[in-house]
Amino acid sequence: MARLSRVALTVIVASLFLEAGCRRPSTSAPQQGGGVVPTATSVQVAAGAGRRLGGEKAGETINVPAGRFYAGSVPGDEGRDPTIEPVSTTYELPAFTIDALPYPGKPGEPPKTGVSQAEAAKLCAERGARLCTELEWERACKGPNGDLFSAGAAWDPTCAKTPEQCVSGYGVRSMGATIEEWTASMVVDGGPKRVAVRGALAGAAPAAHRCAARHAIDATASARPIGFRCCSGPAPSMSIAAIEGAPTFRRGTIDPGKLGEIFNGIPELARLKGGVRLFKDTEAADVTEKAKNPPGAGWTVTAEPIVWSPVAGTEILVATGKSKSGAFVVALHHLDGDRYRLASSMIFANEQGPIVLAYQGNVRREIVWTMAWGSAGEGGAVTYRDDHRVVIVQR
Repeated sequence: MARLSRVALTVIVASLFLEAGCRRPSTSAPQQGGGVVPTATSVQVAAGAGRRLGGEKAGETINVPAGRFYAGSVPGDEGRDPTIEPVSTTYELPAFTIDALPYPGKPGEPPKTGVSQAEAAKLCAERGARLCTELEWERACKGPNGDLFSAGAAWDPTCAKTPEQCVSGYGVRSMGATIEEWTASMVVDGGPKRVAVRGALAGAAPAAHRCAARHAIDATASARPIGFRCCSGPAPSMSIAAIEGAPTFRRGTIDPGKLGEIFNGIPELARLKGGVRLFKDTEAADVTEKAKNPPGAGWTVTAEPIVWSPVAGTEILVATGKSKSGAFVVALHHLDGDRYRLASSMIFANEQGPIVLAYQGNVRREIVWTMAWGSAGEGGAVTYRDDHRVVIVQR
């Protein structure tokens, strides 16, 4: 077997966003059909791209129509924290009215911050309104087109400088631009009782300004610069479901033909021609039996796909196999149904493997891959990083 250091290989990491035609990044609404959504996006920044409206009025409110929209974000999006942000799902919301600007809603006057959630709700009630739910906030931010940011598909840094002129598709201003905002919604995660807060400070990273970005904060917090805005109309009965955990590792199943279809829909993997075949556990036994120092107690070794949940709210299919073009290790974000999105991959040109996977139950964020257990340069790891990116490396 040729050592991996001498075979031609291609490493494709999700952070290297490639989409045909360099079109706008994917929004929170995943594409329908085909079983594939685009490779994980990097947040684009486009100065001056935001909408601009004038004539702001004190106390102005915006009517948002009833309808369906996608709340949440797509696994692999830059800045997404799966332990707090749900996978994009459709919700049906009734019509509601929302403040055009954060309370007190006076153009040229700074938003009121430094209040608790209860104080914010009381101030809204004094106006005959209520604190907006987080689903209402997100719908108003994304607008009728499901934009990634309130001002459009890309983050516009001028929104942090002139937030009153940063306008969503529904005409709501300053959403996610310079302050965090209380909502009436609670975060259900089995931990301490916390409130869902939306928005970001002016100096936050671009991805933090996404409409789907979500934080969980103690309801009594008042020292932070958290503002709020009020809504009117019947409060929606639905809320974002709890982010559920899953076993860290479990055996996965996927038809090789289906996997081949998925590869054909991903530019980075379409080069794997001639059909796709998954390796078998009998081949894994061959690899470990020939090892000078075979894996000891605590290791599970397999050549079959693994469904991996390194943190709550995340499911990644990790598979090894081959085609006429070479062998591969691939990690795919599992969305809903049978749809997937590329997280990371490594292709070994003209190499036929087999490649096996190995993991330890007490190591949540790493899966080992190898063609020759214990031999330097013949293996590596699939790693889940602190920034929630997946990388496949050779060691």
